[in-house]
Amino acid sequence: MIMPNSVSAIFLICSCVLLGADQKPFKYEKKILSKLNSYISKVDQKDLDGMLQYVTIPLVLHYGSQRVTSIDSENDFQKVFNGWKNSERSNFYTTKIRSIEVEQTGIIKNMLAVADVTYDRLSQNGDVIRTERALYHFIKGNGYYAKPFKFLWSLSTKWFRDWKIYMISNVDVVQ
Repeated sequence: MIMPNSVSAIFLICSCVLLGADQKPFKYEKKILSKLNSYISKVDQKDLDGMLQYVTIPLVLHYGSQRVTSIDSENDFQKVFNGWKNSERSNFYTTKIRSIEVEQTGIIKNMLAVADVTYDRLSQNGDVIRTERALYHFIKGNGYYAKPFKFLWSLSTKWFRDWKIYMISNVDVVQ
């Protein structure tokens, strides 16, 4: 009878130690945050060419219940974002980030990540126009390739490549 209790106690202590241990931060979190802040700065400036430097082509967009949009060329990017630039959605002065959480994703270590960002769109007076939340999906390199040779090449050269946004999707703001 003493043996099962001691085993239970050891198991309980080990579980508490393992579950209570702090997780290591994602290795590339600072680089991704830097890229994201630079991208958002270009969005605030409505600088389409500058924004293009931070995304992959193809770029996937998913806003609300609308259909998923795949931007397959730089020309498509210009068309879509010129439409945004001339719409009511771009009527803000700057973006103030409320929170950002970066997590590694995917089965290949240090290749994919997602940034969950909640932010305010502000007027020139600093008044909050609206609060939004979006998931910015990042990849190390210029895209994800299904063809074996291109995939292996991108995997073996990922160390030399920058993080880029390959998908943006908005989600409901949690209050």
